[in-house]
Amino acid sequence: MNRLLKVFAMAAMLVLGGQAMAQTTHGTMFLGASFPMNDFGDGDGFVETALGGYDDDGGAGIGFNAGLKWDFGVGVPGLSVLLSIDGLYNGPSADLKNDYKAVERDWETWCDNVTVTSPKYINVPAMLGLRYCYYLNPSFGIYLEGGAGGNMRFITDYTQKGSSKVLKLKNNIVYDYENAFSFAWQAGLGIEVSKNLVIGCSFYDLGNTEVRGEKSSVVEGVNVPTVDFVQGPLHTVMILGRIGFRF
Repeated sequence: MNRLLKVFAMAAMLVLGGQAMAQTTHGTMFLGASFPMNDFGDGDGFVETALGGYDDDGGAGIGFNAGLKWDFGVGVPGLSVLLSIDGLYNGPSADLKNDYKAVERDWETWCDNVTVTSPKYINVPAMLGLRYCYYLNPSFGIYLEGGAGGNMRFITDYTQKGSSKVLKLKNNIVYDYENAFSFAWQAGLGIEVSKNLVIGCSFYDLGNTEVRGEKSSVVEGVNVPTVDFVQGPLHTVMILGRIGFRF
């Protein structure tokens, strides 16, 4: 993992250091939707996912993304070196939302002031790669791109909180997830219009990592010893559809 970070950092510095020699330099700001694929989007319930059980499903729903890309010309028409960083957010799927509501209803039979906070996925990949755009005319082009690098994954806490109706003592369950780093790669295609508007679709594979963390509980006001857990592994894969503006 450390070697991967060093290689990526060196490559990024070489690209940035050679910016002055580049024929052309462009930046693009993207906004769009992220669609979980395969196991990352599967999962019927919290305990049937890597979030709360030993399955490899993610239970992620459709989310959104924002990103920046810089492409540095290399002297070959249409070809450039690509540097990108993205932020991707995915909340729970419809199935998991229903499961969380069911948990709330179950706790409400014996607890007051019940709240269930669902975990959300935040991924921040940074990649280096190549981009090629073929211009059919000065105002319209078709591009292909690909890149590889690293991804930092964050998962927000899962919490169940309430107090017993009779004893008025709190009952809590909290899953605190560790951050994880993994190898990531992407491939995409799209169109450029008037060299300012970019519409594209990309496939992102953000790696296969275990879900680790700590589970803490309070039962009728009594703290239960914290338990470390290792679950998954979770393979984060998604398709992005987005629109961008070049500058």
